[in-house]
Amino acid sequence: MEDKEIKITKKQKIVAGIIVAVAVILLISVFSGEKTEPTKPTSAPIKVEEKLPEEAVKVVEPKTEEKVEEKPQAVEPAKVEEPQKAVEEKELPKVTKEIIEVEPKNSVLTFEATSEKPLNYQVFYTVKREVWYDASHVVEHAGEAGTHKYSIVIPSDKVYRVRIDFDSNPGKVTIKNIYLDGTQKADLNNFDGYAYNQIDTKTKNKDGSLTLTSGEDDPYMEYLTPLLPE
Repeated sequence: MEDKEIKITKKQKIVAGIIVAVAVILLISVFSGEKTEPTKPTSAPIKVEEKLPEEAVKVVEPKTEEKVEEKPQAVEPAKVEEPQKAVEEKELPKVTKEIIEVEPKNSVLTFEATSEKPLNYQVFYTVKREVWYDASHVVEHAGEAGTHKYSIVIPSDKVYRVRIDFDSNPGKVTIKNIYLDGTQKADLNNFDGYAYNQIDTKTKNKDGSLTLTSGEDDPYMEYLTPLLPE
């Protein structure tokens, strides 16, 4: 009977050991489960990381819009207009040069005349040192009755001699302020320096003018002093 009691006690010890082992395992599992629970707060920082990319996207969007706006500004400056302006500026001087070349080739005989009727004034001129006038060197200008200032263009920059014709049967004519202008200039108001043809009477007036009367068909006054040096 004693042997049986001893065996029972051994079984009890084994059972007790198993119970203790199970209890230890349970305790270990309990402690291990408590340690795994703190991993739950890791979900909170994940939410923070998800918000950050959303904010980053919002910041990137305006940057892309600024780049799109800068591109048309760089394309806007027109490079085609500048060469066109340069061409226009080069063409303008060419036109002015042509005008400048033409103007000095002309001389202008100006005078003031008073007549009782319209007259056809004729200006004969020579360009070389010849004495006689010819039909190839004459300019005509239709005058009106009354007092008028006339400017008769002579198509030459050099004038050697000048003659003023007063039409046919002019009647009474008063003339003054006779000048040659242009590249060649001369004061032609010295009435003693003229030769007169078919003039019936001539009178010098106090205002420096000269009054002529003629009923002939070819009255004129010729300035005898050459206008170019001998």
